[in-house]
Formats: sequence, structure tokens, C-alpha cells
Amino acid sequence: RVVSVVSVGGVDRAHIGTQRKLARVVFASSSSSRAHSPHRAWHIDDASTTTRTMSARLPPLTTLEGVLFDLDGTLCDSDPVHFEVFDDMFTAHGVCAPTGLTHDFFAAHIAGRANVDIFTEAFYPNLTPAEREALAEDKERAFREKLLSRELPKANGLDALLRALDMNGVKTCVVTNAPRANAEAMLARLGLREYFGVDRLVIGSECARAKPNPDPYLEGLKRIGLTSSEKCVAFEDSPAGARAAVAANIPVVGILSSQNAEALMSAGCALCVKDFATPELFDAFGAAVPK
Repeated sequence: RVVSVVSVGGVDRAHIGTQRKLARVVFASSSSSRAHSPHRAWHIDDASTTTRTMSARLPPLTTLEGVLFDLDGTLCDSDPVHFEVFDDMFTAHGVCAPTGLTHDFFAAHIAGRANVDIFTEAFYPNLTPAEREALAEDKERAFREKLLSRELPKANGLDALLRALDMNGVKTCVVTNAPRANAEAMLARLGLREYFGVDRLVIGSECARAKPNPDPYLEGLKRIGLTSSEKCVAFEDSPAGARAAVAANIPVVGILSSQNAEALMSAGCALCVKDFATPELFDAFGAAVPK
């Protein structure tokens, strides 16, 4: 396992809650079976940076008051189903022709984004706004139908983390760009409504602005009764989501499920880990890995 920390001298980050030099950390496997999304350590070769091994600092678990989770690709590995549905739809409409949808294109232009930012005139120039909206609804309906016949594994270590947070009185909320019907279906399928009730689910399209704007995360803070982000952490797997949390002044832990570390660190993640069972995540929380 590679542990790489980059400190950028003289740069203050308000979203961490204190004025201090930025410390960015990546904990990842040195190899990966996913060719399109390698889990690799992020190094910056620049004279203004220094690299050394240390732990990123998150609010201690004993003082943490809230954790906000993205859904797709963070709580579960749903991206393969989304990819398949988009691939079918793009092929039918000649988008990404002649090569078809690639994982790189999916990661850069689709993952974590709201439908209003995906079903655009740039992709569908021959469709009216109403037709593009109908197409987005068709896509989400196809996703839910495919979900019925697919496994939807929880992220590794998620159950143990949620139990630990619950035992410490930490409030949790899901903040997602997924449509409500999708989010409700996934949370029910994952058996997570115990931790994310009706009032603990924020839908981007139901806010004034969806991710990558901060509105959904600001609403998430309200839902768990916090007026400050100093004792809160967000978990995200996409640059768009990470930028939203950073814009809300919430420190972000990147989950390396579908994106590489470079993309997430560039979006402002303070720490990147393979999953919720990574020991270094709990080092950053100042706690032991929960069982």
C-alpha cells in the first residue's frame, strides 16, 4: 500500500474549518483490476510542494457530529448499471459515435452529475428541452428496472462505520444527485433506511441548485441540525460531488470506486481511500477500525 501526502506551502483551505496549510493524502492500492480507473497514489512533481508520509486530519470521531454521504458509487457500486443504461441510450441516439460510451467519458462527463447537466443540447441537439427531460426520465426508469435483477453490493466497511457513527451519536444523511425514486429504491435495497430516514435524504434536483453547487450539502447540514461544518465530514466518489461539499466548507473524503485519486484530489478532497475499511481513514479520525 502506498501512502503519499502532499503539503502545499502557504495555501489555506477554509473548507477544512481551520486556517492551516493544506495536507492532501491518498491511501490506495498500488495496482487495480479496473483498467479504466486505476487506484494509484497521487504525486505532485512541483518545486513548491514537498512530499512526506503523515496522516490527514479529520474531526476526531469522539467530537464528530455529522457525516454526509453521497449515494451512487459511495454507499454502493451502482455505476456499472448506470454505465450500461447510458451506453444503450447513447448508442440509440448516436451520442459518442462511432466508438460508443467509454469509461473515461463516463467518469469525466456523467458520474456524479445531475441529469440537467447530462441531457443537454450538446449531447442531443435535435431534441427539444421537453424531449430531453423525457429521455432523462426514461433513463432513470431503465436504471430502476435493471436494478431489480442485479446485485447491489454495499461498499466494503460501510456497515461497521455506520454502527460506529450511530454508537457515537453521529447523525448521518445522504446527499445525492440521483432522482428521489432511484435513491429510495437503492436505500431500501441496501437495507439502510435505519440510518437514512425520509428526513435524512437530500435530492439535488429538489434544491435550488444540484451538485456541483453547494446547495445540497448545505441542506444536508440543516437536516442533521448543524449550523457549522467544523465537526462534519462528507464522503464522495465524484469530482462534481466533491466540489459541492468543498463549496459548502465541508472536508471531503474521496472514495476510489470509479474515479482516480488525481481527479478527486484536484476537486478538493482532503483524503482518498479505497473504501470504508481502509485503516488510514480511521487513523485520520483518531480511532480504531470498527469491527
